[in-house]
Amino acid sequence: MRLGLVGLLLLLVVVSAPASTEGLLRPTLDAIRDARTVAVEGVPLLSGRLLSELYAQRGDVLVWVEPAPISDLLDLAQRSVSEGFRPEDFHVEHLRRLAAPGALESLTGNTRLAADLVLSDALARYVHHHRYGKLDPVAVDSKWHDRSPVSSEVILADMTRALDGDDLAGSLSERISRPFWYEDLKKALQRYTAQTSLVGLPPLPAGSNLALGSRHPRVAMLRERLARIDGAAVSEAFDADLFDTALNEAVLSFQRRSGLTADGVVGPSTLAALNGHSDETKAEQIRINLERMRWLYHDLPEDYVFVDVAAFKVHLARGGSFVWSTRVIVGTPETQTHMFRDTMDHLVFNPTWTVPVSIQKKMGRVSADYRLVDRRTGKQVGGGNAGDYTRYRLVQAPGPKNALGRVKFMFPNRHAIYLHDTPGKAAFARQARALSNGCVRVQDPLDLAEAILDQPNWDQSGIERVVERGRTRYVDLADTLPVLLYYLTAFADAQGQVGFRQDIYGRDEALRAAFSSPVLRTRIGFPEPPAESPSPNLSPEKPERAPDVEPPNPSDKDTSVRLTGRDSTEGQGDGRGSGTDGSDPAVSTLDRPEARPTGRL
Repeated sequence: MRLGLVGLLLLLVVVSAPASTEGLLRPTLDAIRDARTVAVEGVPLLSGRLLSELYAQRGDVLVWVEPAPISDLLDLAQRSVSEGFRPEDFHVEHLRRLAAPGALESLTGNTRLAADLVLSDALARYVHHHRYGKLDPVAVDSKWHDRSPVSSEVILADMTRALDGDDLAGSLSERISRPFWYEDLKKALQRYTAQTSLVGLPPLPAGSNLALGSRHPRVAMLRERLARIDGAAVSEAFDADLFDTALNEAVLSFQRRSGLTADGVVGPSTLAALNGHSDETKAEQIRINLERMRWLYHDLPEDYVFVDVAAFKVHLARGGSFVWSTRVIVGTPETQTHMFRDTMDHLVFNPTWTVPVSIQKKMGRVSADYRLVDRRTGKQVGGGNAGDYTRYRLVQAPGPKNALGRVKFMFPNRHAIYLHDTPGKAAFARQARALSNGCVRVQDPLDLAEAILDQPNWDQSGIERVVERGRTRYVDLADTLPVLLYYLTAFADAQGQVGFRQDIYGRDEALRAAFSSPVLRTRIGFPEPPAESPSPNLSPEKPERAPDVEPPNPSDKDTSVRLTGRDSTEGQGDGRGSGTDGSDPAVSTLDRPEARPTGRL
């Protein structure tokens, strides 16, 4: 139902309802509950159903009866600029008017009801935007972004706690936590919005590369530009035209936070990054990246895997900080790595690789490293056309030439994207590493496996012995880990020094336009009523298989056993000791039947 039509419907309900304000409330809420978009006095409401359920939980009475919570909400809206929002996102003009002394008391009937709904919507938007982001990433770009609808139960719980407490702002602050990298970028935004030092500063001219020991008039210009960008003076030199050690350290710091190769050389890439800084455009770039961060950071524990796609890095977080990092290769602009969040639950050493159809149909003759599996019978065949993807599944055996290398990190998802090793190591030396078909190739995968497993029997020597045996082994994680695949074109360090990355996938422009526009609706998930028990005479339907997932093949001899940390400690294996004493970690004799994603490289 369109906005204007629902607004008209609301007007009709209000006019024909009983005279008391609270008597108008439930008929009005019933009218807007299932509307696609709805407005009250020209103010769009984020979700009619969310407000309907809020008021139902509170006995269908007016929520806003005291001036203090309205003043608190006004203050939160005005301070939201520090998070990259605009106060208008939370109906700030209406909040200012309604926070004035005696404003609520002067309203009756329809206008009093409308005021209450607008205030509740402002609170709903504040909770929603700060916990999950202003925008629905799927609405911004459904092809490369993925996230489930946000939880109505969580939003309503936050709103209820805020309304019932003595301190509305404090209650919300306790409920919504932010990871350290969000706070770092937020700090950078404050510095950029206050900084005007680059206004009128000419760009650094092109020329030969500058590095430690270089002497050139451009060195003095480089020193001044870095000092202004960093908001603090770079140590002055006796010889302004000399590229000295202090300037070299400043260049290295700038390169690291900008996702560049930290070599201290001011070449074309570093020059472009230095000249790319301008206060307002960069402040806006920070704002949209704070928004991206909010899409996936909700209820994040202290331990997780963080894939920084645009910087070509992966980090392991433990205890709320990054404790391990390495380089990665990500998808090309044509086969982009999606931005989403999922959960890693197991690793696979010496994996097989089921060739995706998109690649298989381009293949002709293949080596003995591959085997053909008949899709109809599930049996391996001795001959056939490898390119006939409609009849055959093409599987690459484990080994040094396997496209997935020696280990893959599994967080099952509908995109069939995961982290894995690769036999091709040379590409990690490149500065720009958007080279894969979508999956994330890891430079030091065995080190990452050791850090993730984090058990004495899964140290480096134990892992290497498993790899050397060459058989496929599955390892369950003792504790699952969230995996966040982020596409961020701005990222900051603990001091709020920000690095701007190249927009390799060209996603910034669409996000910038959407973020500057008002949000009329969003996807919110509501609990479904309990399903009726099936008749005992009816057998349940078989669940559909997830897309892009192949069932396990019993004839696949390489997927023969599962290794788990629990097996090695509970004595369910072959009785051998841990990997630290020269023997393999214990082996489970029973496979867990599971689907294996075909995957992409």
